[in-house]
Amino acid sequence: MIDLSHRSSYFSGSFYPEKKFELKNLLQFCFIQSSFGPQQSTKISNNNKSKVYGLIVPHGAYKFSGAISAHAFLKIITQNIDTFILIGPDHRGIGKRISIMSEGLWQTPFGDVLINDEITKELKKNNNIILEDKLVHQFEHSLEVLIPFLQYSRINSFTIVPILMKDQDIKTSIILGNLLAKSMLGKNAIIIASCDLTHYEINSNAYKKDGKLIKSIENLDIELFYQTIMDEHISICGYGAIASLIRAVHLLGCKLGALLKYATSGDVTSDYKNPVVAYAAIAFV
Repeated sequence: MIDLSHRSSYFSGSFYPEKKFELKNLLQFCFIQSSFGPQQSTKISNNNKSKVYGLIVPHGAYKFSGAISAHAFLKIITQNIDTFILIGPDHRGIGKRISIMSEGLWQTPFGDVLINDEITKELKKNNNIILEDKLVHQFEHSLEVLIPFLQYSRINSFTIVPILMKDQDIKTSIILGNLLAKSMLGKNAIIIASCDLTHYEINSNAYKKDGKLIKSIENLDIELFYQTIMDEHISICGYGAIASLIRAVHLLGCKLGALLKYATSGDVTSDYKNPVVAYAAIAFV
């Protein structure tokens, strides 16, 4: 029987190593050694003191997207953030419109992380779209893959707020963004949206399509963001999470997004003959 209050590291051994020392070595490679990573140690301050409201981070297997993700996590390395609100897509479409896990622990090979039940309970108040669904969280990788990065790169302890979106239309995303902004007032928290960009296109097409999409994200333009997805026929998972993040951080005072790193699976593997998946790390400042 599954213990729904203690979520195990279901995707360790597939998306990332299940053994602690192997996971640590791979993350070190992503940050320091990979030519696609920032090539900086998490133990060395990057002197970034500017406020970061949120991040967009990929959720692919670490061997493909981990080095790109490292750019985002390094951006907040000097900031002792208490809570990370994690938003990702419900890939299987089996949960609620928006599924939250409001209490308990998430396990990884690095140990357990506590859910911030104060924020999760506040988010569930007075609305009918954010609903408790612990089971769907057990079988979704888009949030789990973010947590070892946080554990590896953080000095301080932290809590999480795990949110999955089945409905990712613009209206639902804006409602969620409004609720997130309200819940974050006065709290030391940021949002991380888990998203992979163009899927299964040739490399040059991915760059062309995603270049347009990233501009709309950097300008915090939600309507243009959705329009670009439709016009360019972009296969992207997690677009609702991005839109919710944009709405929330704009309400909280963010002025723009900044691309930190973009690359495709074809870039990482030097395979430009086959279709690729694209990844971006973006910070909101």
